[in-house]
This record gives sequence, C-alpha cells and structure tokens, in this order.
Amino acid sequence: QELEPYLQEGVSVLDFAKNGRSTKSFIEEGLFEEGLERAKEGDVALISFGHNDEKKEDPTRYTTAYGTYQENLVYMIDELKKKGVRSVLLTSIARFRYNLDGSLRFTHGEYPEAMRELAKKISLPLVDLNKLTRDYLSSHPEKDNQRFYMNFGPHLYPNYPEGKDDHTHMRKEGAQWICSMVVRELKKIDFLKEFFR
Repeated sequence: QELEPYLQEGVSVLDFAKNGRSTKSFIEEGLFEEGLERAKEGDVALISFGHNDEKKEDPTRYTTAYGTYQENLVYMIDELKKKGVRSVLLTSIARFRYNLDGSLRFTHGEYPEAMRELAKKISLPLVDLNKLTRDYLSSHPEKDNQRFYMNFGPHLYPNYPEGKDDHTHMRKEGAQWICSMVVRELKKIDFLKEFFR
C-alpha cells in the first residue's frame, strides 16, 4: 500500500496477498494462480512468506521450513520465470514480542534461514527483512517500537475502541517504516533500479 509513491510513473503494484496465508494455502486457494494469470513478461514479483507457514496446529497452512516451504517457493519462482517474471524473496518481518529481560523474541523458527539458504542456492535476490527489522527493533526501546504495530490501548482509533493486541500487523506508520526499508534494499538490485524515482 505504501510502495507506489516510490515508483516511476506508469509502474503499478498488483497485490495478491491475503492475511493469514502460507505458501501452502496461498497456492491451494488459487491466489498464486490469480497472480500468475495477471503476470506479464518484465514484471517483478516480491515474494514474502513464513509467518503462517510455521502454524503447526493448522494443517491447511503448515509447511516444513526445509521441505514444503522451500518447495512451494521454488514452484512459484519457476512458474513466474516461465512467464518472464523475475522474483525477489523477502524474509518475514520481526514480530513485536519481547522476552522478560526486554530483549526482542525470535518467533520465526527456521523459516528466515530456510529462505536465505534458498535464495543463495538458486541465486535469487533477497531482502532480509527479518534481520533488518530485528536490528532496528533491538536498538530502540520497546515503547518507541510499539507505534509501528497494531498493538495499542483503548480509545486511540475509532475502529478499535477497546484497543488491539496484535504483535504482527502494522499501523500506517509501521507500513511506511517497512516500505522505506524495502525500497532502500530493492534499489541496490540492478534490474530494479529503473522502477524507482
């Protein structure tokens, strides 16, 4: 939602993401096929999964980090490549979760590393958002970082009179924060420079 202001005129964003999807459910629900049908030669796909692949309690979403997770990513990358689309992988952002000692909790298990290793193995560009967000959040006080996440008390937003206790999703300021990091990293990738202002 925050990406278009950074892009050259005439470059548009098609967003096929839906909350709560893993690589498995995204494919099985036909969301990937929908994106693939709209894809054209010369397009770029930004692929970020992991938050929901780790849900062991939900067989409709769960994948193994070094098994079906990587396999599903490769499937999407290969199918997009057949249509002339280049892919960029993005590891999952850190959650707003802290240990009792105030340190940031690591909540994504093996999935960020599985994506890093896959990107290296198949020589695909990677934006390591997990590391970038962890580094930032770890170097700033928890109370300052809260402004990015949908984690707040009552009466702050009319739509959430009782507040919200969401440690994963972003407020507008958080979306802008993430997008600025993503854009900074994407501009370092040669074939993407032409897309940005």
